[in-house]
Amino acid sequence: EIGRGFLRIITNWRLLILILIVTGFWMVQQQLYATMPKYVIRMAGETAKPGWIANVNPFVVVCCVSFITRWMAKRSAITSMNIGMFLIPFSALLMACGNLLGNDVISGMSNITLMMIAGIVIQALAECFISPRYLEYFSLQAPKGEEGMYLGFSHLHSFLSSIFGFGIAGVLLTKYCPDPALFASREAWEAASMNAHYIWYYFAGIGLVAAVALLIFAKTTEFIDKKKKV
Repeated sequence: EIGRGFLRIITNWRLLILILIVTGFWMVQQQLYATMPKYVIRMAGETAKPGWIANVNPFVVVCCVSFITRWMAKRSAITSMNIGMFLIPFSALLMACGNLLGNDVISGMSNITLMMIAGIVIQALAECFISPRYLEYFSLQAPKGEEGMYLGFSHLHSFLSSIFGFGIAGVLLTKYCPDPALFASREAWEAASMNAHYIWYYFAGIGLVAAVALLIFAKTTEFIDKKKKV
């Protein structure tokens, strides 16, 4: 029965496309665990605390999700999702800024760490706009009477974003922010990692494509549904 349900999901173009689009958002979100720890330690030094930095995300979500959900209650699910989707590329651009600002801004905290935290705050706010309304919007795309079964497969984006997000992170870290232990001197490593912030440009691009794709998807499905009613 589970296998049949899965086949019905992957052969339903509307739901499959929606899962793939939302996967773009979660690929960027996954960098909190895929790219951020190594990036921060390599760029800000061994004294960086990626574990504490990662905690910024759940802290902001816990503090803000109820407020944002209530604020957006009278708005459609797709409106709330679109706001979150367009916040996510901005968060990646903030993370990229850390490598461009130069000296420390706050004593004991490098710009890498500061801008990483700023980006994660925006990332968490984006999650507050998207996560509570995604299941609602997904259920509206499912066949009537079968919403429960289809919602069970709605989190396929977690599987896809983990595989692709971590895979891309490994490639980009190797190219732009390699392990310092592989280099004979600090100078050689600095030359190899001078464009480490490019990593976040890739993820900003992925987030932006996903955001635009969701807009197009919403308009297209709305047009199709209206045409069917006529």
